[in-house]
Amino acid sequence: MIHTVFSIVEPINRLVLEIMPGVDRINIVDDYIVKLIEARGGITPEISRIVASHILAVEGEGADAILVTCSSISPCVDYARPLVSVPVLKIDDPMTDMAVQMGDRIGVLATAPTTVKPTSELLLKKAGQMGKKITIEVELKEDALEALTVGDKESHDRILLDSITSLSGKVDVIVLAQASMAHLESKVDENTRQKVLTSPRSGVEQAKKILGL
Repeated sequence: MIHTVFSIVEPINRLVLEIMPGVDRINIVDDYIVKLIEARGGITPEISRIVASHILAVEGEGADAILVTCSSISPCVDYARPLVSVPVLKIDDPMTDMAVQMGDRIGVLATAPTTVKPTSELLLKKAGQMGKKITIEVELKEDALEALTVGDKESHDRILLDSITSLSGKVDVIVLAQASMAHLESKVDENTRQKVLTSPRSGVEQAKKILGL
């Protein structure tokens, strides 16, 4: 598993142990990549090479499948796949598939600017493959990220829950664009929850399927 934030490592590993008990795990965390994306204004060949180097490294350590847990670097997976002989998975692939199947109006909720473009482009790509036309409503809540950065998880969650409520009346389905937001799914009311999609569980389940477990 390749991560870009330390906070997601434990929740994802816990999920892997639940879904695939006994599976060996290799974790690489590079928390500088997102800063590079911000500095460069997007994914560059340099950034793709860095992500590819991590993917090559875990293949070299014996990984049978590689899961990239950060939506901001998911475009790099497409460049890295031909370089290795094992499956390389995007954690948000199943989630975006489900979103396009569920409706034509899709809300994307994010706290990191670097996530908005990759997630939106992946949704549009999936829609094109399915022969659908979709509209995307983006809500970027950088103030929630700022709150989380200083340890104010309560404010982070409150800001995003308010956004989920406001988005729910405008769209058919809401995508929580970052794996770190997955815990919010259990905090929304039951009716809204049916519209909310998160990536970690479905992302890990795709790895289980690929590994034939």
